Amino acid sequence: MISAFRVSSGLYKVVMFAYPREFRLRFQNEMLSTFSDLIHDEWERKGLSGIAHVWRSALAEVFSAAMPLRLRSPAVLAISVGLLSSLALFIGLIAQVLHGWSYGK
Repeated sequence: MISAFRVSSGLYKVVMFAYPREFRLRFQNEMLSTFSDLIHDEWERKGLSGIAHVWRSALAEVFSAAMPLRLRSPAVLAISVGLLSSLALFIGLIAQVLHGWSYGK
C-alpha cells in the first residue's frame, strides 16, 4: 500500500500542474489532502481497483475543471492538450494493467 500511495500522491502532484497557478496556490493543499484520503479509503475498501477509481475521477476533474480554466489562455492550449493526452494514455495503461492483474487472482 505504501508504494501505491506514494506513487499516486506523487503523480497527483504532477497532475496539479494542469490547473492554473493561481488556482493551485489557493486549493492545492486541500486537493492533495482530499486525494490522499480518497486513495487511502479506496485502498482499504477495494485495493488497486479502488485506487483506479479515484484516478478516473481525478482525471475527469482535470478535463472538466482544469482544462477549461487553462484554456482561457491560448498560450497553454498545446501544452495542456499534450499533457492531458499523455495522462489519459497513462491512466489507460494503468487500467489495463489492473484489469489484467485482477484476472490473475
